[in-house]
Amino acid sequence: MASSYAPMQLAFPPDVYRANLALVQADLRAGDLAAVTLFDPENIYWLTGYRSIGYFTFQCVVVLPEGAPIMVSRQVNHAVALANANIGTFVAIQDTDDPVDILAGFFRERVASAGPIGLETASTYLSVQSYRKLEAALPGRLVDWGGVIEKARTIKSPDQLAFMRQAAKAAVAGLDAAVKAVRPGCTENDLAAAMLHGATKAGSEYTRVPLVVTGQATGVCFTTWERREVKRGDVVFLEAAANINRYHAMIARNCIVGPATAEHKFHAQVVIDALNRAIDAIRPGVTSGAVDAACRAVFEKAGLGHYFDHRTAYGIGIGFPPNWAEGRFLALKPDDPTPLQPGMTFHLVPSIFMPQFCFMTSESVVVTEDGCEVLTDYPRKLIELDV
Repeated sequence: MASSYAPMQLAFPPDVYRANLALVQADLRAGDLAAVTLFDPENIYWLTGYRSIGYFTFQCVVVLPEGAPIMVSRQVNHAVALANANIGTFVAIQDTDDPVDILAGFFRERVASAGPIGLETASTYLSVQSYRKLEAALPGRLVDWGGVIEKARTIKSPDQLAFMRQAAKAAVAGLDAAVKAVRPGCTENDLAAAMLHGATKAGSEYTRVPLVVTGQATGVCFTTWERREVKRGDVVFLEAAANINRYHAMIARNCIVGPATAEHKFHAQVVIDALNRAIDAIRPGVTSGAVDAACRAVFEKAGLGHYFDHRTAYGIGIGFPPNWAEGRFLALKPDDPTPLQPGMTFHLVPSIFMPQFCFMTSESVVVTEDGCEVLTDYPRKLIELDV
């Protein structure tokens, strides 16, 4: 379909997208599939460079054995799709249409009835209801498909790493702006505003909301700002993120408003020691589980193992809100036999969430040929703000 829209600038040169498409089409042909259908916005972005906040409603990209990817989405998304040189055809869903009826009709019209259709069933963007309706419309033709793109996303290219290094600088800028805004009487909203402004001014695109929380509320994982006023003696937890061309980096630090107590210092140092141990353990060939064990041993030795109840790190790279991670297919976790390879990227998140507070010091890292490169650069310490 010819487009009259000005071409959208893409993150990578055309040969990168051609290679990505060739990889998916080769797998499609190897499995004797008539088509594969992507629902995950991160995988769609990897394949085509398509980015829009319109993924909150039904959309997908269909790949056939030959030709450019085909997008099926709301009519309001047609301009951004057709401005993308990697999308060959746009199939519009009007707001009065049933999206599954449109997709099923497309398959009946354009896809040979002899072969099965692969669906990215691991995607959270394909609802059970939509799947069941599509299955009823195309009986016997749907099969699970996935993992090919995730495997390709696991190892970052030099260009992707360059974006992540830029993102790391922007995340640090956001963190630093928030740290400098901490003072008694300010609110969590003040800190969040400073963080978002700092990261955005440093080049970040829109990302998932960061974590900004103070006082006893820090002990509740995944809570964030709620207008609470910062008081002297409070623990302040700040986790900043940024992305360049959808490639992310994150960093977290704790502040104390006023001098830290001995209890604060003890818990903060355990977390920092665990982070350092994980960084030291990362190198090619070492398993995910071995790095997790090295980190976890620090908490166990300090008698805090029961508070460290999650994985040591999750994979990072492409993300669309509310996600900024690649942890569903790559992580550093207990007993995981996955060997580390150069180009894998992680957000290391050793932390303890306790009833009275949380302590977490995190870094974004990449596995190198001989070890580990820390992408984020900020003093790795408990920050005491004696104001």
